[in-house]
Amino acid sequence: MELHIYGYGKLDNKHYTLSDLQLFYGENEAGKSTIMSFIHSILFGFPTKQQSLLRYIPKSSTEYGGKILCHVEDQGMVSIERVKGKAAGDVSVQFEDGRVEGEETLQQLLGKMDRSTYQNIYSFNLEGLQNIQRLKKEELNRYLFTAGSTGTDLLLKLSQDWQKEREQLFKKSGRKPKINVVLSQLKDLEKRVKEGKEKNDQYLPLIARRRSLEAEISDLEKKKELLSDKREHLISVNENWDTLVQFNDVEKRLSQLKDLEFPPDGLERMNELKIEERQTSAYLETLKSKQKNLQEKLESNDLDLSLREDIPFMEELLSRQSPYLKWKEESGERSRELRMIQSKISDTIRELGLQIEMENIPSLNTSLMMSENIQQALDHQTKLLHERESLDRLKEEEMEELQIIERKCENLEQRLMEEDEYQELQRKVKALTGKNSTREQMEWMNLQVKEAEENYSRKKASYSNQMLFSGGALLIAMGFGLWGMFSGNWVMAGMSLLVLMAIGGTIFQSRKNVRTETDTLEKLKERAKDIQPEKTGTLDTAEQSLLEQMEFRNEWKQRVLSLEEQELKVQKLHEKKEELEKAIIRGEERMESLKGELSLPSDFHWKWLRDAFAKMKEIVYSYETYSHLSAEEAYSEKKVKEFTEECRGWFQRHALLFRTVDEALLQLKGMLQDLEKRRLVVENIVAELEPLSMDIEKHSIEIEKIRHEIQELILVAGCSEEMEFREKAMKVQERSKLWSQYKGMKTRLTQKTLDTFLEFHSLEESRRESTRVLQSIEELSKELSALQKELASLSYEIKTLEEGKSHSAILQEFQSKKAELGELAFEWSTYTLAGVSLRKTMELYQKIKMPKVIELAEENFRKLTEGHYQRIFLLDDEMIKVERMDGTIFDAIELSQGTKEQLFISIRFALIQSIGDKYPLPVLIDDGVVNFDLTRTKAFLSLLRKVARDHQVLFFTCHPHIKQSFTDEEMIVLKRKESIQTS
Repeated sequence: MELHIYGYGKLDNKHYTLSDLQLFYGENEAGKSTIMSFIHSILFGFPTKQQSLLRYIPKSSTEYGGKILCHVEDQGMVSIERVKGKAAGDVSVQFEDGRVEGEETLQQLLGKMDRSTYQNIYSFNLEGLQNIQRLKKEELNRYLFTAGSTGTDLLLKLSQDWQKEREQLFKKSGRKPKINVVLSQLKDLEKRVKEGKEKNDQYLPLIARRRSLEAEISDLEKKKELLSDKREHLISVNENWDTLVQFNDVEKRLSQLKDLEFPPDGLERMNELKIEERQTSAYLETLKSKQKNLQEKLESNDLDLSLREDIPFMEELLSRQSPYLKWKEESGERSRELRMIQSKISDTIRELGLQIEMENIPSLNTSLMMSENIQQALDHQTKLLHERESLDRLKEEEMEELQIIERKCENLEQRLMEEDEYQELQRKVKALTGKNSTREQMEWMNLQVKEAEENYSRKKASYSNQMLFSGGALLIAMGFGLWGMFSGNWVMAGMSLLVLMAIGGTIFQSRKNVRTETDTLEKLKERAKDIQPEKTGTLDTAEQSLLEQMEFRNEWKQRVLSLEEQELKVQKLHEKKEELEKAIIRGEERMESLKGELSLPSDFHWKWLRDAFAKMKEIVYSYETYSHLSAEEAYSEKKVKEFTEECRGWFQRHALLFRTVDEALLQLKGMLQDLEKRRLVVENIVAELEPLSMDIEKHSIEIEKIRHEIQELILVAGCSEEMEFREKAMKVQERSKLWSQYKGMKTRLTQKTLDTFLEFHSLEESRRESTRVLQSIEELSKELSALQKELASLSYEIKTLEEGKSHSAILQEFQSKKAELGELAFEWSTYTLAGVSLRKTMELYQKIKMPKVIELAEENFRKLTEGHYQRIFLLDDEMIKVERMDGTIFDAIELSQGTKEQLFISIRFALIQSIGDKYPLPVLIDDGVVNFDLTRTKAFLSLLRKVARDHQVLFFTCHPHIKQSFTDEEMIVLKRKESIQTS
């Protein structure tokens, strides 16, 4: 679906493309209600001035209306456009083939559904849900019932209004209703008319025939009503045939299984006894097997005594097993350690790129003198680099100052007059006015003060920058000095002290210069105060220009002097940097010399020398460890070899197979143990057999007892064997399951429907009977029509006879009253027939469609409550009850507000799902989950996605936590710009 809003309320020229499940998210007054009203208006027309609905006429646009582009089954894409026109607006429906239709075609596309019905079924909001809390018990049940039947209680309200109208026309025991009054008057007139009617012989047969016809018509109408009721039940049977067949089968099967008697929890008890029997039998077999093995072992004699003479030598070999294992373990450990050390040395050589073989490692110079030389070289080079970096920053600052002074000089040069113009201006001023020496002196003094202030500001700024630089250098020098003192490097400590003194002298001199400038500025200001100008008239233009040019020229001279001083400073800094670069090159050459002494490659960076020297000391120590471990490994291998040869010799002398020392030692240990066990084996076997026999006897008695209990359980169930017992248990379980199924279907089927179903053997036979009944109804209708025509003709003849009597005036009054009674009766019958038709329609809907709605509502309610509530019951008096998962039944009024809302939503969605095939219209929901917690909200959104499979769902909300459950493609965010303008 696509929405194109030309102008509606605050929305102007908006276009939205909607998915099957679309979220409109926005704050209050962002336009959510406006979009809902727009959809209603395009489909059903703009609200008129007489209606109470908001019309949303735009204030800032002349266009009013828009269009909806949607897909209609069998029609393709259809454009529905409604713009300002007649009362409800001018609508045009355009199809894919180019056809353009009007309001009538739109009503056909909507299934003749009006705005009220659509809003009551497919559109609901927070207000409708909150009304549930204010309803009483009967009102709540009626509200939920109508939500599941028609979506609204307007029909029930209409029925009540018709009943009131009927009571105002007629009551059985009433006197004031209109029909009662006319009937009373007719009774008086009828007495006066009877006398004249009885005198006419032709009149009486006609009266008898009319009464006979009225009796026949009454009988036929009763037969027709009975046949109509029968047809309604036949329709219900045809639509629910499968369910009725299943119900009948369940009922028959239950009747077959009703006489079964079975002990409580019989199958569980049987299973437990069988498990216990199997466990005891298995344990008994294990005991018997163990008894048999011990007896066989007692009877066997497979011990060899030929090695008794060599027992001392065997024990001596076994006593040396621990030293042998120790030597073997030490040999393997030393071999692993040697490989690790060798790998570590190779990795270090490769990491540092050392140009040296492993056997030459001891020749590396790792003395303290070399460490000291490396440290001094690194410190010196680091210091030079820091100085270069500081000098670069200082030079950059001085260059910026130089550029500032140059720009100021250029600005002043642009404002200076040419020399000829300046001299001409001087001559002009002298000719016009005399010289005011005091005034000029004052101006000159002001210039001096101004220049002194500029010099002071410049010196002060330079002093501040120098203090920052000097502070950093001071901290670095103090750091190196402290490091030299703690490490014993007195050369470094002395150099740091000299640097500290130099920095202190520089700071002192700079501070002195600033104080000098301050004193000079104060003196000039005092002199300027002493000179007071004389009061003269206003200077003319020429004199002002001359004074300005004099100021410019004096300022330009000062700027030129400052420029020369700044250029000199920059030049000195450049020379100092060149000297520093030479010192850095000499330091790098020293670093190359140290790398050569340490066998390091030429491309090895000098910053890593300290780390490289530490690693060299480590590999020298590792090489010494390697030599020591090699000697230990050789000694261990020698001992292992000697012990192995001794064991091999003994085994060869006794013609025994020798594989490894470990196997030989195990074999010797086994031989000694066999000799020792021979004496103890008989005693141990005898000691074990005695308690084992007692245990076997005990478990034999226990298993007999278990089997006896199993047999008793089978007899209690009335069975002769276990298989029969288990088959009977399965039938009992089947009966329990069928009974639950039977109760569930019983609540959804009426007794009359069941009785009608039992009259037929097949669905086809039921359908034929339904067709036959329909034909009978049609035949009765034709017969009734003929009798009613004959009655009308007969009544006309009687009327003609009555008009010819002498008592015509009385008859005229009597007929007038009858006519009045007929009109009132017609009006009363109109309300009566309408009420009966409405009641029968609702009853038919309840019998045929309502079970399906309740079934769908149960599924929705279980999903929304996450299985906490299982079923919904609709009783004959339109009362709604629900069943909790533990079997407890509740009236709808007893539920919490949130659960009532869940029940209402479940029934409303069930109604939408049941009529979805006929009315596939979009569902509009405005903030329907305000009273739901996070769990209920997730369940509601899950159900919403299920409904969106068959219906397009538009969900409007202002709550951020709901927004998080939708993707960007499913969400349209509305921005609040201004209040929605309505009319």
